[in-house]
Amino acid sequence: MIGIDTNVLVRYVVRDDEDQFERAAAVLADLAPARPGFITQVTLVEFYWVLTRSYGYSRDTVLTVISQLVSSTSLEFDDAEGVVRALTLAQEGADFADALIAGAMEPFGITDIVTFDRRAAGSLGWHLLTDEATHGICPG
Repeated sequence: MIGIDTNVLVRYVVRDDEDQFERAAAVLADLAPARPGFITQVTLVEFYWVLTRSYGYSRDTVLTVISQLVSSTSLEFDDAEGVVRALTLAQEGADFADALIAGAMEPFGITDIVTFDRRAAGSLGWHLLTDEATHGICPG
């Protein structure tokens, strides 16, 4: 197994440096189910942010690319089920990074998540921390 860093994925998708694209493409083409590449959730979040924020790709385009990565038989993930769940939540309107956070907490039985992010609270059902809503959330 070989770990794949964010910049390798970005160079492959964006193809803004031909030399780096060719090296990234060669590594990715050499992967196989018997010798897969390994991608972490941190890599996927960074990949998502770089493509949407730095390169201006639409969120739908990036979600499609991530979905294609997850479907590859030559790639493994630290939590493929969590990534698939995050993709589903993101396609329903949640932020992809927030959806990955929720997915990473699920296996530990964490269902109550607190946030200051109104969008995450609305799309994922997290508890929005406001002056009125901070008491009684955490036992103590």
